[in-house]
This record gives sequence, C-alpha cells and structure tokens, in this order.
Amino acid sequence: MTYKPEIDSLRAISVLAILVYHAKIYFFNSLLFPGGYYGVDIFFVISGYLITAIIIREKVNNNKFSFKNFYFRRARRIFPALILVLIISLPLAWYSLMPYSLIEYSKSIIYSIIFVSNFFFYFTGLEYGAVSGLLKPLLHTWSLSVEEQFYLFFPIILIVLINYFKNKIFVPIFFIVILSLIFAQSLFIFNQNLNFYLLPSRIWELLFGSLLFLYQKNNILKISNLKSDFFCIIGIILIFISFNYFYEVDPSPNIKTIIPIFGAALIIIFAKKDATITKILTNKIILSVGLISYSLYLFHYPIFAFVRNVRLADSSFDYFLVAIVIFILSTLSYNFIEKPFRDKEKIPDNIFLYVITFLISVLILLSIMIIKNNGFQKRFPSLNSFSTDYEMYLKKDRDLKYKLGNPKFEKMNKKNVLIIGNSHGRDTFNALYLNKELFTNYQFSILDTQISCLENIFYTLKICDKKLSDSQKNILNESEIILLSTSFKTTDIDKLEKIIESILKNKKRVILLNQKPHFYFYNNFSLVDEFFLKFNRLPNEEEKIIMEKKYFDSISQETRKINTSLKSIAQNKEIKLFNKVELFCNELKRRCKYLTDDNYKLFYDHSHYTIEGSKYIGKKIYELQWFR
Repeated sequence: MTYKPEIDSLRAISVLAILVYHAKIYFFNSLLFPGGYYGVDIFFVISGYLITAIIIREKVNNNKFSFKNFYFRRARRIFPALILVLIISLPLAWYSLMPYSLIEYSKSIIYSIIFVSNFFFYFTGLEYGAVSGLLKPLLHTWSLSVEEQFYLFFPIILIVLINYFKNKIFVPIFFIVILSLIFAQSLFIFNQNLNFYLLPSRIWELLFGSLLFLYQKNNILKISNLKSDFFCIIGIILIFISFNYFYEVDPSPNIKTIIPIFGAALIIIFAKKDATITKILTNKIILSVGLISYSLYLFHYPIFAFVRNVRLADSSFDYFLVAIVIFILSTLSYNFIEKPFRDKEKIPDNIFLYVITFLISVLILLSIMIIKNNGFQKRFPSLNSFSTDYEMYLKKDRDLKYKLGNPKFEKMNKKNVLIIGNSHGRDTFNALYLNKELFTNYQFSILDTQISCLENIFYTLKICDKKLSDSQKNILNESEIILLSTSFKTTDIDKLEKIIESILKNKKRVILLNQKPHFYFYNNFSLVDEFFLKFNRLPNEEEKIIMEKKYFDSISQETRKINTSLKSIAQNKEIKLFNKVELFCNELKRRCKYLTDDNYKLFYDHSHYTIEGSKYIGKKIYELQWFR
C-alpha cells in the first residue's frame, strides 16, 4: 500500500473540526461547527481503511499474519502519546479538580489505559456534548476504547473471512455494515447515550473504511483530473454541511452520519495526485496537521477541560491562544514521542514493553492512591455543611434517585399524589417524600418525563412512544392528585391546556407548579462557590444580603415570561398553581436564599436542589400549607 496523502488531509479536517467543536467558539452568536463531532466518525472510517490495508497487505505478502506483530504495532502507535498526556494532565488535575472530580478523573485514567472508558463514561451517566462533559479531561478517550475494542477482534474475523471467502469478503463485511447501521439507528431512538458509546453502533463506520479499501484494491479507477476535482468537491461539501447543518444536537450515530462518511469516502476514492483539489488538500500545512492529528486529539480535550475548570479562557481569542499551546505540545509529542516509539531500531520491543509497563503501573498506582484517599479533600477549603464540589452533590442526587425510584402507593387512608415532570419534578418529589412525616394525609410517587409526553397518556399508556410498565400504570391509575412540576419548555407550554383537560376528564385533580429560577452557574461553580473559593469562608450577614440580591438579579426574564403563561393557564383551567419562587425568593425584598439555616447549599447547580435543600424546601412547603 502506497502512502495516500489525502488520508492525512482528512485527518487534519477531522481533528480541526473536533477541536473547534470542543472549544465551543461562537461567531456572530452562532456556534462554529456544531456538528464538528462528526470528525470522530471520519476518524473511524480512516482507521477501518488503514487497518484492513495493513492486515491484507501482510497476509498477501507473507501468506500469513502475525497477531503478535500487529498488536505490538498498535501498542507503539497508541500508548506512548496517551501515557504522555496522562502524565502531563495528572498534576493539572491535582491543581484544578475538586475532590470528587479528581476521583472520577483517576478512575478514568485506569479505564482509559485498559480501553474500556466508553463503558465507564456511559455508566457514570456522562453525556458527550453536554456542558458537564466539557469539564472531564479524559472524556475523549471513549473513541480510543472503541477503536481498541475493534482492533482486538477484527484481525481474527478478517483472517477467517480471507481464508474462507477468499476474494469475496466484501459481501459479509457489507452485510455486517448494514446490520450495525440498523442497530445504531434503532438504538438512537431508544437510548442515544448508550448508542453513542457502544462499539456495535460504531462497527459500521469502521467497516465502511474496510469496504473502501477492498473496493480500491479490486478496482483501479482511471478518471480525468476534472472528474477527480468534481467528486472531491462534492465530498468536501458533504463533510462541511454535516459540520454545520446535518447534525444532531445530541451526538449519536444514526442514518445522518452517512453524509460526512460518504463525503470522506468520495475523497479517498477519487483523489488523484495531479488533480487541482487534491493538490490543495495535500499542501504541506494541511498534511503537517494530519501527521500530528493523533497527538492533537489527545491533548486538546484535557487542556480545554483544565482551562475551563480554572477559568483561564473566556473569549474566542483566549481559546485561540490555548489552541497555539495545544499545537506546540502536539508537535513536540509527535516528533519526540510518537515517531521514536514507532521505530524498532531506536526502541526495541523489549525496552518498549518495560518502559510502557512501568509507566502504566505508576499511573494506575497513583490513581488508586487518589481514589483511596477520597480525592485528597484538604486541597480545597470546605466546611462540614458546605462544599464547592459539584460532582459530589450530583452523585448524591443520582444515588437518591436510584434509591427512591418510583415508589408504589400503599393501600392506606391517604391521598395519592403523583408528581410528573423532568429533573425539576424529581426535585419536587424529593422535597415532599423526604418530609413525608409532615404530610400525614398524603403519600407521594413520581413519573419522570417531559410534560409534553403526557398527551393522551390515559389512552395510549405511553410516555413519548415508550410504554408504561405495569408498576407505572398502577401508580398513574391509583393517583388522585397530579402535580405537574418540570422545567418547562415551549413544547410543554403549547400542549399544557390539552394535557390538563385530559387529566381532569379522567377524574384526577391537577395542581400546576410554576418554573423554578435558573441562577448563575458557570463551569460547575455558583455565586456562593466563587465567593467561598476566593475568601475561604461563607459570606457574613451583610455580605449575605448582597449575595441574595445577586441571586435574585440572576433570574432570567425567560423564567418570568414562562411563569406568566403558567399563571394564565391555571386561571383558564381553574386549577391551583403553586409558586416555587416563593419557596426561596422574596419578591418585595428582591432577595433569594441560597443556603439553608444550617449553611447547607439549597442548589448544587443552577436550579437543582441538594438533598439538604430538598429537606429544607419540603418543610417550607409544609409551612406555606400548599396542601391545606
């Protein structure tokens, strides 16, 4: 197989798109490359192409295939730069990450090294592309894990196919591609996050690259420079419209992913050395970026994450300066780490194995030490009642949700109250359920969903096309009072009156809860967090008043607008409206509480209650006699 410079050009385009996507740069209030994550999908195609070429070349030339040599080459390609990034990022993590975040980071080191970080990030509930994910230094290693899992079994399968199908291996691989694409599209509908991280959802992308190589191997195209330019231009257009228009807000492989992949395929197949577009694509600058693309990919995400955690960058210019640092580090990594470690003459196999094993062992031991010592909490100031560690609160909230679930209504002389809504509905449920001893005449349960999914629920027994379980059906049917509590979206507001009508027709009492304020929360820190980190203490009484006014002033006009609409709907339908804002804000004094009387946080982010906050809010609801 001869060197194909267009492959490095595609690598350059892909890694630059990914870098811009993760930098979250806005131009004239529009996000640049909102579909830049497709660069990873193109990387998968390239990987499948090159791995297939390597295996078939060795099998044809030597009439045999050495699995040992293959996996050694993969190790030389993957481990050195990865370990360098982990070594450099560890002290940065120590300096910038809160205790629980440092624990999670240490776990991600271990899972990244053994190439199962895609499962780790999925089971920790991390959504790629979400704001919280931008602060996770090693989130991008999920793609390395997917690739290495593919490399683990693909050579075996390909050798078996070559032995049994000879020159007809295109057909079974094509069949697997179709099955994997169908699987990805189906799972995209039911669980986008799992679909994103799972290898079976990505196999079709990797094997698409295999099909490209097999096609080129058996079909020598003789086309004019004009046709080459035409098809390459089409390929470039398909890639760039995917980056900007044909993309999903929540990244996950599906039928749309074919567009950028097909664009990359056109460039790989039709690029011709003497054609004008190929010459432009393979100029020295683009090729140099392609050569360092692996190091660029490894370095960019943790550096962006650390910069966000310590707030070193706010503007596009700041991120441009950060990008320069990333390019410098990546160039050094390519020249002094990647290239030497790939050279057997400079670093023999036995030396390579000893060095890599030693460094991996050190990283794992350090990670275990951090985990065992609970992230060395004394690195940052804290109180028994107060912490700035957002991840700790988030974990407690998830654990509580898992523990409480959707409790059944017991047969007793109490009114059955069902809360329906998203995470804000879960907050309302927590506040009531954790204070159930106060509400002696009521028992509570919850259905977690968007309000807009309730249309015709009593007839379809579905929530957004998902059937209710028998337990959920019983909870719905046995409920007497339904509280609609959620973070309202436009789709909820548009359908709300019809939804209320359908609930009333089924002889249920409806109570509407308005919108909670969304307070200031930036890079996992609230206003009081920033104060605490700056002064190593909580505000005094005078400062507390000023801080409460800042919280009030941070309530958006959008929240006020939504609440006006909800008030009007409640009046039209003659149902009760509970005002969440009054639970912690005084409209006359223009102040909002952010701490309980014992100095526990009310909110762990912009709007979600802490467990202590839920207990406080539940008592407040009781004092205000909402259920009188």
